Amino acid sequence: MGAFDNAARRAADTLTTPYDPAMGRGGHSDDEATPYDQSIEEVEFMRGACAAAQRGDLGCLKGIIDRRPKLLADDGVGGASGYTPLHYASREGHLDCVTFLIKQGARVDQSTSSGNATALHRAAYTGQVKVVKALLAAGADALLRDADNETPLHKGCAFGSVGCVEVLLEACPDARYVKDRHGETPLERIPKDAAATRAAFDRF
Repeated sequence: MGAFDNAARRAADTLTTPYDPAMGRGGHSDDEATPYDQSIEEVEFMRGACAAAQRGDLGCLKGIIDRRPKLLADDGVGGASGYTPLHYASREGHLDCVTFLIKQGARVDQSTSSGNATALHRAAYTGQVKVVKALLAAGADALLRDADNETPLHKGCAFGSVGCVEVLLEACPDARYVKDRHGETPLERIPKDAAATRAAFDRF
């Protein structure tokens, strides 16, 4: 686990929307870190663009990017992780933040260093249909694969999101044939109880 992951994990535990290793909402207890025992990196994360994007605080995000435009492509605590505000906003479904970041020139296909995940992977992973549409409209590549050789369609299928699957199949029909590192296609990743998601493949 890198310095960014450690800093982000502990720092965001004090945010309204806590952090987990997959960049999402996690647990929080009274004995976890407070702003008074955090490292400099953790405080930097809390004050940065990634945290604002995770919270969906558009006003704060605009102010940060206006002052430090380079944070469009930076995690704010060293930059080695490859995470960007767009990854955070996309995973949490904050469409207004996603739209703002795209307009400011955020690279929609920037991938994380360890997992090769793009913002489109993150949005599909949590079923954020509107964000998936916005990223595709901005030119996001639906055939890019992460470290598990999964496309965003694999993520949407695993989540069981009918909307994401339909949008991704329409945008990139060839993604249905890609096999992940376990040899599974997106269709094979759909939960058994997600019949509606499975039926989407018959329409495209």
